[in-house]
Amino acid sequence: MNFHSDRSLVKIYPFTLYFKVLLKYIIMIRFRTCLLWFALTILHTWFFFEESLGFNALLFSVIVVTVLTWYHGLQKEKMWWYAACGHIVSSVAVAWHGTSESELVYYISGFLLAGSVFAVRSSLPVALLNGILGSFGVGFFAWLPDFFKTFKNRGAGSSAISLFTQRRAYLYAAPAGVTLIFYWFYSAANPDFFLNIDFPELNINFYLLSYFLLGGVLLCPLLFTWGLKNVVEWDSGKPDTLKRLRGKSRTFGKLGLKSENSQGVIMFSMLNILIIIFLGFNVLQIFIPALVGERQNHSEQVHQGFETLIISIVIAILLIMYYFRANQNFYSHKARLVRLATAWIVLNGLLALFTCYKNMLYVNHFGLTYKRIWVFIGIALTITGLLLTLSKIKDLKTNWYLVRQNSWVLYFMFCSYVLVDWDRLITWYNPNYAELLDVEYIFGLGNSKIPYLRELVRNKDPRIMDYEDRIVFAKLGISSRKNTWQSQTVDSQWLDREIAAH
Repeated sequence: MNFHSDRSLVKIYPFTLYFKVLLKYIIMIRFRTCLLWFALTILHTWFFFEESLGFNALLFSVIVVTVLTWYHGLQKEKMWWYAACGHIVSSVAVAWHGTSESELVYYISGFLLAGSVFAVRSSLPVALLNGILGSFGVGFFAWLPDFFKTFKNRGAGSSAISLFTQRRAYLYAAPAGVTLIFYWFYSAANPDFFLNIDFPELNINFYLLSYFLLGGVLLCPLLFTWGLKNVVEWDSGKPDTLKRLRGKSRTFGKLGLKSENSQGVIMFSMLNILIIIFLGFNVLQIFIPALVGERQNHSEQVHQGFETLIISIVIAILLIMYYFRANQNFYSHKARLVRLATAWIVLNGLLALFTCYKNMLYVNHFGLTYKRIWVFIGIALTITGLLLTLSKIKDLKTNWYLVRQNSWVLYFMFCSYVLVDWDRLITWYNPNYAELLDVEYIFGLGNSKIPYLRELVRNKDPRIMDYEDRIVFAKLGISSRKNTWQSQTVDSQWLDREIAAH
């Protein structure tokens, strides 16, 4: 289309050229993107409008991941598949259990997906930041000026539109506006002069329309990518492997490295001695009960010991990150510092395993609770962090490498955590394996506890017989679900069957 040859159209049909330019822009530049955006927004509205999360989350996530992988050509990007798999896993957790924790992880994984589309090889914190900003409208409103700028610069049509807006608006807009004002005056003077035009009644659901527009804003960064380019460039400039810095600065001189190395040797020597004494004292408490004070019960010892353990290990990792930065890793006499730091990591790992052992004793006696479960998870994360720190020392990795790896470990831990219905696990485990059953704690769990409690009643378990009336009342308190298929979950269907069967 030659817009220079169509300038005569502006004088006769000024809107004709305007829509030709718009049509050319949409068809040739953004038609496929706009079509996908519009289609996903319709699907989002159909799946989620006035619905809670359930099977709709899984179906929508599979469609979104498939479309984005194809549209952006991400089939061979390893980091993209990390984000996509995490999102699918979290959607499976929502469709399976539908807990508030799984819904939170699902939303977080959606933000990560949006950030990964913009910069697929960025680290998880950067991708998550870009995804949150883009999904909450920053990407949408940042894209609008680009849309109009591109539209304005499409060939000679911009000059034609400029000609229309400057001449035709001047000729017709002002007279038409003044005429309308005087028509209002005359209608006020003589009401019979007012034209009462009956327009067809439109029943518009503004709540549905608002939800549709909101979905379009949330889905915008998935197709019209947006992000903080400076942050992405800074992140991509951070390598995983250390490189020796060359320079004349005293900081990197032999004297500076030697002094810092000696300080690290002294510090890790003292810390190793201290943690050995602490471990020995904890072991003696098992065989010599008199060493256990009466101020704390076993629960307080485990939880306070775990909290202290986490804080101490985080500080230990920060110390290692400080002493094994930059040229200290290339110092020729670093062997002793490496051995002491490695010993410190191993001893912290032993301390974590000892805390895990104490927590297991506690679980065997009193059963599972969410706090005790998180102790096990925290210990697993702690040991993983220590192993990554050891890898940093041995393989000369950067501090940002630790941040990248630990963030992915934390993310997949949350995705795995929400795959389990912990309420059902606790309700099943405690009556069968715990020495003491805390029935009141079980009653504070979710509705999935009811079938297991009713089974205990049918088996005439003496520990539960005093609570039979409360169990029946809890069953009656579950309202029959009339939800559509979008809001259903595997657990809700299972619970409905169990309640109906008994």
